Amino acid sequence: MLARTVVNQIFLLKTSQIPFSALSLTCRSITTAARLKKQLNVAATPRPHIERPSGSDELYKRLGVEVRGHDPAVLESYERFVRLVSTELAVQLVNVENPPFFTERWTLLRSKFAKKKYWREYEIRTYYKKFNFKHITGSTADTFLEYVQRNLPEGIMMIVERVRLESFRDNLVPPTSSFSSSSTTTTKTTSEKTSQEQDTS
Repeated sequence: MLARTVVNQIFLLKTSQIPFSALSLTCRSITTAARLKKQLNVAATPRPHIERPSGSDELYKRLGVEVRGHDPAVLESYERFVRLVSTELAVQLVNVENPPFFTERWTLLRSKFAKKKYWREYEIRTYYKKFNFKHITGSTADTFLEYVQRNLPEGIMMIVERVRLESFRDNLVPPTSSFSSSSTTTTKTTSEKTSQEQDTS
């Protein structure tokens, strides 16, 4: 009760009645945040905008297609279809992975009003297949994915993962020639030292 009255009195005070110590604390926190932002130089280095030339196509390093279903025979048939499409469209299929299936099992009563000794076990198995493609352009990937997704069987789920290649930012520059020249001078000095040691011996 006493704490509530103290808090109410603080909020009812005007800014001129707030003690100087509380004001100094708030000002100190603001200045430290501004100082930290200045040290990190957040505002001075915005993220550069990379302009892509007109008419250029996106490049994908890797394209992963994962399908999930409850019938392994349907997935096998779909795998043959994807292999045929990849050969016709000249898409480089690296490999096809077959992860172990996932089993979800429930032990339930046979019916809602059955006795306690009548139990039944129900399970659902989810089978997986992962198709890995590499070195594919954006237009080819769009055409391939549209054709593959339109012929997806019922009850099959698909997850697509793309890894796109991007150009370096402007702030990422290669090392200058001064570094290479300094390394050559150090190698020269070390070779001269070894030759001088051999002469003295």
